[in-house]
Amino acid sequence: MKAARKFASIDRIKVREPQVLDHKIITRFSVDGVDLLIKFNYSDDSTITKQDARIISVAPLVNYSLFTDELSTDFPLSNVDISFFREMMKINSREVYINKILKRREFFRPEIIPSVPDKSEADYIPLLDIREGPAEPVPFPTNGSVGILSSGGKESLLSYGMMKEVGANVFPIYINESGGHWKTAKVAYDYMSKRDINTLRVWTTVDRFYREMNSRVDALDRKALKMWSDTYPIQLFIFPIYILSSLPYIRHHGISYVMKGDEFDDPRNMKEEFGMNHFYGVYDQTQAFDDRMTSYFREKGFGTSFFSGVRGISGYVEERILFRRYPEIARLQRSCHSCHSENGDMIPCGKCSKCNGVLLFLTANGIDPTIISYRKDDVKDFRRSFKDRKFRLDTDEMEHSIFVLTNGKEGKEHSHVEKIHQSGQCCDRANIPEEFRDKIMRIIREYTQGNTELINEEWV
Repeated sequence: MKAARKFASIDRIKVREPQVLDHKIITRFSVDGVDLLIKFNYSDDSTITKQDARIISVAPLVNYSLFTDELSTDFPLSNVDISFFREMMKINSREVYINKILKRREFFRPEIIPSVPDKSEADYIPLLDIREGPAEPVPFPTNGSVGILSSGGKESLLSYGMMKEVGANVFPIYINESGGHWKTAKVAYDYMSKRDINTLRVWTTVDRFYREMNSRVDALDRKALKMWSDTYPIQLFIFPIYILSSLPYIRHHGISYVMKGDEFDDPRNMKEEFGMNHFYGVYDQTQAFDDRMTSYFREKGFGTSFFSGVRGISGYVEERILFRRYPEIARLQRSCHSCHSENGDMIPCGKCSKCNGVLLFLTANGIDPTIISYRKDDVKDFRRSFKDRKFRLDTDEMEHSIFVLTNGKEGKEHSHVEKIHQSGQCCDRANIPEEFRDKIMRIIREYTQGNTELINEEWV
């Protein structure tokens, strides 16, 4: 505990027994004596078990593992749950330590940034004062259906289009965090909620809770609480909150598979830094995370597993498939850190790093970005200034897209970007359920240029 004391400014978080009523969870927290709460509302008659509510309530606190001395609960959790949260906290602490404190220094007070990185600081977790109770598994029968974590971005929209085409019983699940992210999802949610009776939504105040918690982290520079950024100042444990808050839906509808729209990330870019291995801030988007969630659910007696159908293809290829094969769904895409409403439509800003990536992929594929509400002036400006813009993309993917966009005058050709990647480490297509695998791959093959495998650090 002593090693990370300079980060840990929250002495004690106590989680109260959640209230479960009228398809709603209300949980109160005492954070150094100050009462905070989170609400989760569900849009159908799904049953919320007491144990699920407890797990859902604890999960957001993983984000603050590096900044808290002690976490306690009014209720017991099973050994499976306690072990899971302890493991997630250790991973999260290292991810935050390296990717936020050491690399994104603008969020933190200069005096707390280590001059010499220390693994014991990075691996710190708070004392967990949680009673161990019986496992009390409440298994539920699964029926082959697929829940898709949906955000209005290209990955989840493409996943939806493909799974509908291959005949799966699909449940698109949207998480409304009561924050700016909902603006990017709203266009797709409004469309699907009117046309697909399986569309589900969780409404939660978790974003408001994060703001309150961040204000109690002394290590943060106070300006970080209000500054605009393309990323959260702290929170990296995001997808697990979406997944666990969906538990009542997964249980009620007997969902066998939860599909996440995680695209290709080149493992060659994920090298050891500061003498430590880490996941570059995207652990919850990796194949390793899907495997861990599957094993966690199995340990709890649940038959649900996790996968991504697009992990083997680049975002550049994803946009090609989405717009050429599913044009109606493609129109719903909003991928922007600062969407805003104009005349009843959600308009992307056209300037943030997310927009830069989308504009690059679309223009390189010969697709008109105004289809998804980019202004003509923003598209023209992008074509003039893309060489000076900030992209948060794999280097090969960025260089290849620029190479295509400029007809070989700029950037660099990387043929593997156009192919289906196979690697047991990061994008093993065997992780796609067997009943869908060949059908999904058949669709993807129509828009790619063969297969590529990682051998001796080269895609061949």
